Amino acid sequence: MSKGIIISALLGLCTAIAATGQNSTSSPYSRYGYGSLVDGTSAQGRGMGGLSIGLRDNQHTNFGNPATYTAIDSLNFRFEVGASLRSSFYSSGDSKSSDLSGNLERIGLQIPIKNWMGIALGIEPYSIVGYNYSDSEKEIKVNNNDKSVDTYYGEGGINQVIVGLGFRPWKPFSFGCNLKFLFGDITTQSQVLFNNSKNKNFYHPTLQSNLIDIHDFSISFGAQYEIETGEDKSLVLGATFEPKNKLNAEASKTIVTTGIDTLTKEYDSAFELPFTLGFGASYKFKNRWTIGVDYKIQKWSDAEYFGEKVFEDRRKLNLGAELRPNSMSKKYFNRVAYRWGFSTANTYYKVHGDTNRENLITAGFGFPLKRGLNPTVINFTVEYGFTSLSNKDMMSDRFLRFVLNATLNEKWFVRRRLE
Repeated sequence: MSKGIIISALLGLCTAIAATGQNSTSSPYSRYGYGSLVDGTSAQGRGMGGLSIGLRDNQHTNFGNPATYTAIDSLNFRFEVGASLRSSFYSSGDSKSSDLSGNLERIGLQIPIKNWMGIALGIEPYSIVGYNYSDSEKEIKVNNNDKSVDTYYGEGGINQVIVGLGFRPWKPFSFGCNLKFLFGDITTQSQVLFNNSKNKNFYHPTLQSNLIDIHDFSISFGAQYEIETGEDKSLVLGATFEPKNKLNAEASKTIVTTGIDTLTKEYDSAFELPFTLGFGASYKFKNRWTIGVDYKIQKWSDAEYFGEKVFEDRRKLNLGAELRPNSMSKKYFNRVAYRWGFSTANTYYKVHGDTNRENLITAGFGFPLKRGLNPTVINFTVEYGFTSLSNKDMMSDRFLRFVLNATLNEKWFVRRRLE
């Protein structure tokens, strides 16, 4: 393999560390907690409803379960980069709006050490915050001639640099761990303004600003057990585990009441990420079809946020399938991978005392650039997401997201025959 490819890949990784510090999204519900969560998976799993725990593939890097790092060909080097474009649609009563946002999703390297051991390096978001909206005017009960408007703004998120190791102590069983460095800033503001009020000495505009600066390490573990159930048939059982993590974070809350006072409170290490446990399975048959299911629970109810336990446990279900008609066919579209999936999860935060449900429908394609078992692949996924609201008066949030991911599989070492 040429040095140029390796150097370019390493430069790309360094560039991404800087670039992903500016994640972009547009969702009013990223206002709550740490924002909209991003569950790690592979480019393949992205099109299969976000499958990762029980999914095993030798063409893509799967940060969602580090046990998969042993699936790479021992002669291959892999480099991946992905980006997305999201078109969001909101409605509340008679009011409707839309927005467009983009994001560098991930970048990663995967290198085999032995045929039973592999490592992976990468960066991807853990959560994303991005919103800017106002509520409609509300009458003030003290005087119905006066009205108030609430405005909300937020940006930032948590990113994670991942260093992972996977090894296979014996053939059916693989085990792995990810060491993660979490970093990022989350800035949120809410403001109450008063319009058309003759009582200006009675009403005082109020601005609340929250700032969280996070920089800490975490670790996660994964395992997979592969069972050959017949000719060209296999079942993979997977599990992942991440312990509860008390974050090294600095934060502040500032409340400014115009004409009265400014109050600021500092927080130190009052933030936690939850204990997480996941199980998954996938079944591959005839070297064509793969179907899978994942289930994950996060104990957010035990995690502190600004020193308080305000969240609900999050449970997520993923279902997906993939068809690869014939990877060695001379007909190009027989070599293309076709993917479908669905996921549903309750939110870890509450809105007006209740949780909502986040739903996602996916369809994707894997376009190989050459014929073979480990080709370079361009993956394209379309996601339709919508929130099932617990209260019909809440803002409706729907989106279409287009995800493009390039997976470069190159030979790391090739023996040359001397004539």
